[in-house]
Amino acid sequence: MRFTNKVLLVTGGTQGIGLEVALASAQEGACVTVCGRGVDKGQRALEEAAKRGLHLDFVECNVQDANSVSQLVAGIVAKYGKIDLAFNNAGITAEHAKLGESSIDNWRKVIDINLIGTYLCMKHEISNMVQNGGGVIVNTSSAAGVMAIAGQAAYVASKAGIIGLTQSAAIDYANASKGPQIRINAVAPGPILGGMNDDKNLNENPARTEKKLSSTAMHRFGTGQEVAQTVLWLLSAESSYITGAVIPVDGGYAAGKF
Repeated sequence: MRFTNKVLLVTGGTQGIGLEVALASAQEGACVTVCGRGVDKGQRALEEAAKRGLHLDFVECNVQDANSVSQLVAGIVAKYGKIDLAFNNAGITAEHAKLGESSIDNWRKVIDINLIGTYLCMKHEISNMVQNGGGVIVNTSSAAGVMAIAGQAAYVASKAGIIGLTQSAAIDYANASKGPQIRINAVAPGPILGGMNDDKNLNENPARTEKKLSSTAMHRFGTGQEVAQTVLWLLSAESSYITGAVIPVDGGYAAGKF
């Protein structure tokens, strides 16, 4: 029960890695709020929690909108009095195209949601954590944040930007002698089952599936649960001397590229 009486916000928490983190942390005693843009997905997340005898709160939120994020954080603070922990996981993939052929609208959408959305969430989370004696934040980057991927300029830029945000903010709030300490780290998942790697896409594109598999040293896809366990460790006191780190959860995907 590492998170008893801890208040956790999980953005992009209605499915995939975000939901796995939400459920696992609630199992360990956290008061968890998940947010997302889809009310239907939010309701399904609450139902999944209930099946396991767990409770989650759901708030509809668009992380690229400053007012929406401000209201999200204010609502959690009004209910629980604080935010101790945050997992900023909301994000989208980008169209697959060479940069010169890519859409400006898609570029802006990816940057707005992945990078600016993470910034807005961090800004409001940190403001509350400073007032309440500190906290811990984990952001979702990607293997694409530490290495180039052809045809994915917007996604790579957004995920590399998240690493920059993570490390810069970690330095700002690391020194407990100068104010409340907030530890801030990131995870960088590689090929993970679900989303673009769901059964339908994997079965319809066998050559692409094999290419992804062969790109990892472990020659398999990871699971949302495996990423979640790393996130929970970073959120917990077990990682108390770690801040500004980017932890790969990628089966050796990035290591094999260098």
